[in-house]
Amino acid sequence: MALLLSAANMLWTWHAKSQSAAADKVKKIEDDQDALANRVLKLETDFKHLPSKEDLSKLSLQVERVFGMVSKQESEITAVARTVNRIDDYLRERA
Repeated sequence: MALLLSAANMLWTWHAKSQSAAADKVKKIEDDQDALANRVLKLETDFKHLPSKEDLSKLSLQVERVFGMVSKQESEITAVARTVNRIDDYLRERA
């Protein structure tokens, strides 16, 4: 009888330990899953604020327009500089 009770106690202890270990593993997996869910949520929130493909296309067109305007101003400034140099040369020759 004592042998039977001892064997039953041993089986019960083994079963309880295996359940405790399994519960610890499940808890760790749940914690890891929560951490991953938080990371995904943060990434999704960050991606909402990034520009879309259309936004980048519009920005590219605006940059091209600004570049064209700067090029035009550069040619106009070059023409003004030539005129100023001619006036300067004229005034120096006259003096």
